[in-house]
Amino acid sequence: MNYTMLTRKIFSYLLFVILILPSLSPVHAAARQFNSIDLIERAYRNGEIKHSEALNYKVSAVLRPESLPAMYRSNGIIKSATAVLMEARLNKHLLSSENERILARGRVATITDLYGSGITLQSHASPQGRFRVHFTTDNKYGDAVPSFDVNGDGVPDYVERFARILDNVWTNEIELMGYDAPPSDGTEGGDCLLDVYLADLNAYGYTQIDEDDPASMVYMLFENDFSLYFPPNSDPEGDVIGAMKVVAAHEFFHTIQFQITADICTNGWWMEASSTWMEDYIYPDVNDYINYIDYWFQHPQLPLNTYDCTGSNAHTLFPYGTTIWIKHMTDKYGSEFVYDVWNKIKAGTPYVSALSAVIEALTDRGTTLEEELKELRVANVTMTYEDAYWYQSWQSVNNDPNLGPIEVAYSGINTDFSSSAAYANVSLSPLSARYFSFSSPQATGYLNVDFDGGGNISVMVIGLKTSGGYDVTEMLLNGNNNGSVIIAGFGSSGPYNRVVVIPVNYSDTTEGSFDLTASYSTTYAGNIASVDIKPEVTLLVTGDNGINSKQQYYLMMMDDNNRQVLQNGTNWADNSPYININGNGLAVLTGTVAGNTIYASLLTHAASALLSAVSPATMTPGTPRGCAITNITTKDDSRCFIATAAFGSPLHPYVGLLREFRDLYLLTNPSGRWIVSLYYSNSPPIAEIISDSPVLKVIVKLFLIPAIIISWLMLKLSLSEMVIIAVLMMISGLKARTLLKNYVP
Repeated sequence: MNYTMLTRKIFSYLLFVILILPSLSPVHAAARQFNSIDLIERAYRNGEIKHSEALNYKVSAVLRPESLPAMYRSNGIIKSATAVLMEARLNKHLLSSENERILARGRVATITDLYGSGITLQSHASPQGRFRVHFTTDNKYGDAVPSFDVNGDGVPDYVERFARILDNVWTNEIELMGYDAPPSDGTEGGDCLLDVYLADLNAYGYTQIDEDDPASMVYMLFENDFSLYFPPNSDPEGDVIGAMKVVAAHEFFHTIQFQITADICTNGWWMEASSTWMEDYIYPDVNDYINYIDYWFQHPQLPLNTYDCTGSNAHTLFPYGTTIWIKHMTDKYGSEFVYDVWNKIKAGTPYVSALSAVIEALTDRGTTLEEELKELRVANVTMTYEDAYWYQSWQSVNNDPNLGPIEVAYSGINTDFSSSAAYANVSLSPLSARYFSFSSPQATGYLNVDFDGGGNISVMVIGLKTSGGYDVTEMLLNGNNNGSVIIAGFGSSGPYNRVVVIPVNYSDTTEGSFDLTASYSTTYAGNIASVDIKPEVTLLVTGDNGINSKQQYYLMMMDDNNRQVLQNGTNWADNSPYININGNGLAVLTGTVAGNTIYASLLTHAASALLSAVSPATMTPGTPRGCAITNITTKDDSRCFIATAAFGSPLHPYVGLLREFRDLYLLTNPSGRWIVSLYYSNSPPIAEIISDSPVLKVIVKLFLIPAIIISWLMLKLSLSEMVIIAVLMMISGLKARTLLKNYVP
């Protein structure tokens, strides 16, 4: 064994841990800090600014944060700026001339402005040859990546780690999950690899398609160091590595989605929610998404498919929290649920919206949107989520003892309830819900809840037990959407110390409304006459990504006076080694079962429900992306503005040839340096005009052909070869002159 080599390796790893990891630890801002987008949207909702102002401020928050008015500047980080930029493209008529100009720039102008002048841009191909990561170590404008390079190969460790993470994301999303790879972008960025640019952003990152370009021209921009103000996560490798993982998984899924649809007004909610879900699916230990779900829990009155494509709703953060519902679905039906929805959108003839695809995917699984929304709204109170522990203790990750647990917002909170309450003509948007809480008085009595509604509304009732746990029922509504339920044992000493009533609008188009009244009484006469279990039949998927599917069962009890009752005393049981059901009626599958039964008993009554489970279907492998890596020079100075604008990339071979000629023949003498300096001071505005005009690009390419030929000759040929070519050209010229004399009168 070579002990010297081993010692050096150990020392290198220790040096990495001691020097690099501390430098990558972010300085945490206050938890759930409003970012600039939040502040702008809040001002718009409050009527302080107009729609056009809000949109322009949001674009500036992403692309020019220094230009924002002071009241909208924030160190809070934008989760993904993709949605803001797509919203702006749909509303160009509202943009200022400056924002419209900036948004209309091509990739070359965008990258040039992003890094500024005088910056050396480098690139690194990922190990699997899927991505080209562009970066700089020049910190003139704060865009430098961390410079540590433990293995001394000339590529910063931060860049190499990002490249490996991106390859892992590709393997999961394309090769294992079966999504189609984004097609080649030709020679953009230097070759056909998918381009990623690392720069100082006010966001995790964003995915960009230049105006009028096909979706294959997509590229990504990521934060260059995640050093300040980014929120914490629970990644065992540290917050910075966790942030790198989630932005790669999230934004790469956007590049896949853009090949299917760019209709963000209809599908934007699903695009952002499923991208946020994807980052947690691939990297479940990171939990970065929890930083963005509080807004979702706090606005249950918003539709499930809320998305702000026009700026009129101003709830940009909401779709990131909607990942909760997708996680809920994939807990039950596996990750293929998301895959199926996207396939249905892709295969739609002529068009299938995300919501229609969701409904169809649920129908395929023997369930309905109504059933799944009811269970979701209950889970928001019972916290029957895989990551519920983190929701309740996120203050430990934030290192903020004043931060409370994440919980749903209530439309009505009634403490020490021993009288009556009425909520009249409460509106309920499609696919939304309201929550009403009633806390018990000191004495033990009965809570009577009456509901009178209009529209497609279900009402779930949860009795939270003094001893811990809960019971659930659904209010039975008649043909007039009226119903009532009696909660027996409503008191501080038990069994129910709090009751939550949840009206749920399961229509995806129609708004509903309702009247809700509650009253307290000390007497109740009646005996349980019947018990049913809901849902009666369940089909679940097991074993996907180590997550066991779950189903919340609940009781429908009637007394001998035909009144609906929620009463304590339930015993649950199952007859399968692959089913675990707890005292709350939450069944968890640990293996494939068929024709098994869940039993429940209350007092002397018994009921049962059939349960079957299947293994997840295998996803079809995604379309591979055949692409050869171009051997690009490690360091590429992007300041050949005019040539870069004409050929579309600072890494185009011809641009590299001209740059090499500049470095070898012009920058090595005073006259040449003067020419280059004059070029630098005058070419940027000219290059921007060229980059916006396809016709000018062609013209400039033609004018550059002689310079390219001369550069190639000067760089690639030896002196003797050039002499020979010069002699041959002279001979050819003489012959041509002789021919002209002989044939031209």
